[in-house]
Amino acid sequence: MKAMLYADWLNFRQSIRSMLFILVVFAFAGFAWSGAMFFNMIIVMLSIMMPATLCASDQAYGWDKLSLSLPILRREVVGSKYLMGLLINLVLCVLAAAMTVAYSMVNPSASLTENLISLFCGEVIALLMMGLMLVITFKFGVEKSRYILVAVVWVPILSMAAIVKLDILPGMVEMLRQGIHRLETMPLGLPMAAVLLVCLAVYVVFYAVSVHTYQQKEL
Repeated sequence: MKAMLYADWLNFRQSIRSMLFILVVFAFAGFAWSGAMFFNMIIVMLSIMMPATLCASDQAYGWDKLSLSLPILRREVVGSKYLMGLLINLVLCVLAAAMTVAYSMVNPSASLTENLISLFCGEVIALLMMGLMLVITFKFGVEKSRYILVAVVWVPILSMAAIVKLDILPGMVEMLRQGIHRLETMPLGLPMAAVLLVCLAVYVVFYAVSVHTYQQKEL
């Protein structure tokens, strides 16, 4: 497992520059346009991109085929992707949290609690979508998963952005904001921990599904 994690890290290093560029762009957009939501989008977007990034490198170097012929446990091949994705997601979450705190300090009118609750919701979505995209990638391959990514993820996200921007559903944004305000007054420690545990459990289920899929795969 350690060797495969190291190999995944070496492959991932080639994508660090492009991901840092996206990170900087969204961070700049968040501070420039007074929108803490951009920090949430950092986690969601980059986490969703992670499965295709890791698996595309394997495909480029032929590791996806070679791993099927070597005497190694297939669950470890799958596990290395899930663990690497989880570690990168954790780093992204820490960075986004730091930027959220900095943004709230620079903008006194912004509610730190509200922004952190929103960030937590983004992390939950990111974790679930990353696990789902890994399942799809192991099932259908890198190329097909990219088209499925557009249909399953980007179309809903862009549609929601258009609804908010064009005010197609008047009052929706305000209703969501009021809902978050209500959450601020509630003790959220235990519910948030429960939600996170459920998400991690679902992530493990996604891993089990991917292992089953990969074990059925042939050269």
